[in-house]
Amino acid sequence: MKSTLKIMFVILTAVLTLSAVQNVGAVDTYTVEGTIDSMSYRPNVVVVDGTKVYGMKFDYLCNQYTICLEEGEIVSILYFEFLCDDGTTKAMASSITVGDATVELR
Repeated sequence: MKSTLKIMFVILTAVLTLSAVQNVGAVDTYTVEGTIDSMSYRPNVVVVDGTKVYGMKFDYLCNQYTICLEEGEIVSILYFEFLCDDGTTKAMASSITVGDATVELR
């Protein structure tokens, strides 16, 4: 009887894990391309053609990839929408392309 319960528990755990992984992978992504209108360092926000995109560490991009963002620069940012606890939605960057260089952020 105990081994049957163990097997059922293992199967249930596997099913729940697989369904959780599928939900994580089902995130819609969007792209904004254009000129950086403005930048903010607290929090790190880039505004590209009116779209606020969060989640880029400017110092990291500059130090690790020599992508030192500036206002007026042309970029392409892949982002997903993140639902905050207060009900607002923020665009969170998942990758950025500047010229020929693309950096996967998450």
